[in-house]
Amino acid sequence: MSRTNLQISLLLTAMTISAVLILTTAGNTMRQEKSARVEQVAAATEPPPIGFVMKAYQGKIALFRENSEQPFQILDFETYLLPDADREALEQGIYADTQEELLSILEDWDG
Repeated sequence: MSRTNLQISLLLTAMTISAVLILTTAGNTMRQEKSARVEQVAAATEPPPIGFVMKAYQGKIALFRENSEQPFQILDFETYLLPDADREALEQGIYADTQEELLSILEDWDG
C-alpha cells in the first residue's frame, strides 16, 4: 500500500471513530434531556398535597379533607359558643396543610 493510501485509510478510520463518538454523545444527551423534560412535566402535573378545612357543619365544628363534601371528623363543639368573627371564619372555611394545624387553632379557641 502506498504512503498516500495509508494516510487516507488512517484519516477515514479517525473520521469514522470521531463520528461514532459524536453520534453516541449526542444520543445520550438527547435521552438525558428527554428524561429531564418528562420529569418536569410529571412534577408540574402532580396534584398539590391534600390539605384540610375546618368548617361549621350542622351547628358543630367539622374537619374536612380539602374538596370533600363530607367531614371525616365532627367535633362535639357547638359553633354558637364562638365569637361572631370565629363563626364567620368557619362559614368560609379555615384551611391548613395538616390536621395538626387545625387542631392547634382549636386549642387556641379552647385556651
